[in-house]
Amino acid sequence: MGGPLPRISDVRPVLLRAPISTPVRIAVGQLQARQAVLVAIDTDAGLTGIGESWVNYPAWGPVERLATVAQGLRPLLIGEVVDDPVRLWRRCGDALHRLALQWGAIGPIYQAISGADLALWDLAGQIAGVPIWRLLAAPRQDSVPAYASGLGPDGVAQQAATAVAAGFGAVKLKVGFGRDTDERNLAAARAAIGAGMLLADANQGWTPETAAAMRPALTAARAAWVEEPFPVDDEPAWLEARPALGLPLAGGENLYGRRQFERWFDQGLLDVVQPDVCKCGGLTAARDILGLAASRGLRLAPHFFGSAVGLAATIHLFAALPPEQRMLVEYDINPNPLRGELLTEPLWNGAGTLRVPQGPGLGVVLREAVLAEYGVH
Repeated sequence: MGGPLPRISDVRPVLLRAPISTPVRIAVGQLQARQAVLVAIDTDAGLTGIGESWVNYPAWGPVERLATVAQGLRPLLIGEVVDDPVRLWRRCGDALHRLALQWGAIGPIYQAISGADLALWDLAGQIAGVPIWRLLAAPRQDSVPAYASGLGPDGVAQQAATAVAAGFGAVKLKVGFGRDTDERNLAAARAAIGAGMLLADANQGWTPETAAAMRPALTAARAAWVEEPFPVDDEPAWLEARPALGLPLAGGENLYGRRQFERWFDQGLLDVVQPDVCKCGGLTAARDILGLAASRGLRLAPHFFGSAVGLAATIHLFAALPPEQRMLVEYDINPNPLRGELLTEPLWNGAGTLRVPQGPGLGVVLREAVLAEYGVH
């Protein structure tokens, strides 16, 4: 794109809400609907970048996010030249980080910045005429491997069998619903997937005593990792879990910014690192965090549980990770119209893989009819 670089003319949060027939349950609550806050950044050149800010929990999360994007981020970005996503990320972070600490809202602030950062990377790719993965210096790839997440706590055997039939070689089971249920579901999942990889995610729902009691069942099911066994503000419990579990520990979806991750790395709390591009500060932050993790020899498996926009950004990030340390992209198999219906060309390839977009920026096109159907005004 020749001539002067575009300037930002508007920053618009867009709330989408899609009803679902069956609530999605995890150890800390349930989703009654699938929600997403997209962040659209318009320019005076007629280009628009799209990003996503995580708003799964609580149900009223989007109310805060709409206000933070409109009143916190928009004034910082209006009129800025779209020259470098990292510079603009720093502008937002420098202005809002201390406010986040004063407010006690480090998560919501970083989640809001994430949405804007993804949109800025989308714009950068559009301006350069290349996909984001190329901006991240990744080699050409047509697909990346994925694992099926979101299994449980009900109908686990059928869910796991369906995932295997769809080509997934790995599945992740939600645990934290009581010892009897967790043990039964681990056994059912292992029986259904045969030699496939089985992962367990407690969503911060256990205590060290629970984890120790679950070790025999986890070992029998050959769990490859245990994700977020304890609350992320209880670092001593994570340290205690090493001998109690004897299994790799995964986490990072509820950590924010490089400083928190670096502290966890220094303590040796994680074996598998899982920042979420819609939560941790966007592609800019996730790339930095995963680069630091790679330098320490840790395994890399970005977390994701949202709409097709964030999934596309996660795929671009994954494509740029060191092949010898990256594992799989997370793909929630629960019904989600904001993922399955939102794009003109789906990201799901079949056979347990996801398509790497090849167009400029995120390389995806949103269906206007779906935006109109699920848009909340």
